[in-house]
Amino acid sequence: MEPESPPPPRTRRRVLLATWGTTGDIAPYTGLATGLKNAGHDVTVVTSNRYVDAFRQHGLGVRAMPLDEYEAAIGQLPTRRARLHNAREMATVAARCLLEAASEGTEFLLAHPLLHPQAALIGRGLGVPCIGTYTVSHAMMLPRLLAGNPRHRYRLADAVVRMILSPIYKPGTAYLRRELGLTPSAVEDMTLPTSRHTVRYGFGAALLPRRLRFPTSHQVVGAWSPQRPEGWEPDARIRDFLDSGPAPVYFGFGSMRGINHDHLAHAITGVVQRLRIRAVVQSGWAELQSHGDDILNIGDCPHDWLFPRMRAAVHHAGPGTTHACLQAATPVLPVPVALDQPFWASRLHVLGLAPTVIPQQRLTGANLTRALEQLLTDEHYRLRTDRMSRALRQQDGITAILEDLARPLGSAHLTG
Repeated sequence: MEPESPPPPRTRRRVLLATWGTTGDIAPYTGLATGLKNAGHDVTVVTSNRYVDAFRQHGLGVRAMPLDEYEAAIGQLPTRRARLHNAREMATVAARCLLEAASEGTEFLLAHPLLHPQAALIGRGLGVPCIGTYTVSHAMMLPRLLAGNPRHRYRLADAVVRMILSPIYKPGTAYLRRELGLTPSAVEDMTLPTSRHTVRYGFGAALLPRRLRFPTSHQVVGAWSPQRPEGWEPDARIRDFLDSGPAPVYFGFGSMRGINHDHLAHAITGVVQRLRIRAVVQSGWAELQSHGDDILNIGDCPHDWLFPRMRAAVHHAGPGTTHACLQAATPVLPVPVALDQPFWASRLHVLGLAPTVIPQQRLTGANLTRALEQLLTDEHYRLRTDRMSRALRQQDGITAILEDLARPLGSAHLTG
C-alpha cells in the first residue's frame, strides 16, 4: 500500500540546500531534500559533480560545484601547505557557486557544516534566512575535551574546532564580503558560523550525554534517513546469500580512506572462522574485501534494507551508519577510525549498547573475536538496542525542518 502524500505546505518555499563531503556526509541529505520536496517545497541542491545523480534521480534540481580536480587531490598532497591550498580553493569555488545559486530567488538556505560559513554570509548579505543542517557537531571532533564535563566544555570544543578550520574559509569569506558589500571582520570569520546562528542537528537526542547543553539557537531534531536510490532492488547474490543460512554479521567502514584493508580483511576472515558465523562485507571507499565460503562481499546497498537482516554490525561508528544500525535494532560493535567517530563509539559503549570500543588502529583478530562473541551471546545488548531504536524513532528530523520553513521569514530564530 502506497503511503499517503503529505499535505501541501501552507507556504511553498524556494529552498537551497548546500551539502558536500564524503558519501556518508551526503546520504542523509538525500532524505532531507526529498522529504522537503515531497512536502511541496521547491528544493535545489548545491553539491559537487560526484553527487549530482544521488539527488537528481529523485526529481530534485541540482547545481553542481566543479570540485573534481580538488576532490581527486584529497589524500594525495604531501605537504600541509598544499593541503591547505587545495581546501581553500574548494571553499572558494563553493562560495562562488552558492552565491550564484542563492541569488536566483532563494527564500531559504540550508547548509551542511562544511558549507555553513559561506551560506551564513550569503544569507546575511541577501537577507535570506539560513539554517545549518548538521549531522555532526564541531565539538564532537574533540571527544576527549568533551569527556567528563560536556556541559561546560562544549562551547570551548566547538570554538576550538571552528578556529582550526577557519583558515580554509578565509579567501572564500573575503570574496563573499566584497561581493555582498559586507564589512570585513577577521575576528568573526575565525568562528563562522557563531553560536548565535541557527543550527538543526540531524541525530538522535537519546544518544547524547544528558549534561550536554547546546546553544539556545541549536536544536537536536532527529536523524534524516537517506533516500533509497530510485528503483533500487537487491541483486540475486545478496538475496541468495541471506536465504542460504543464518543471519550474517555486517562489516563495513563507509567512506574511510587510509585504513589497512588487508589487515582488516584478514581479521574478518579469522573471526568468521573462529565464531562460525556468516558475514556481509561492504567494500566502501577502502575497497575492503574478505574471502571465505561464509562471506559475501558487496558494494553499495541501502542500510535501511540491509541492517534489519543482519545479526549484528561491526562498523566505523560514523553518525549515519550508527543511526541506521540502531534504527534497525541491530546490535553494534564500533571500530572508529577518525573525526567524530570516537565520540559516537564512546556513546555506544557508555549507553551499554556495545561491549567495548576497538579503535581501528588497535584492532586484532583476537580482540575482535572476544568483543563480537560477547555482543552476539549476551542478550542484554539486543534488548538495550531495541529500546534505543524505539527512542530514536520518536524523533522526526524532516518534520522539524518543515516547521522551520513554515515560520515567517522574518522570525528571529532564523538568523543565518
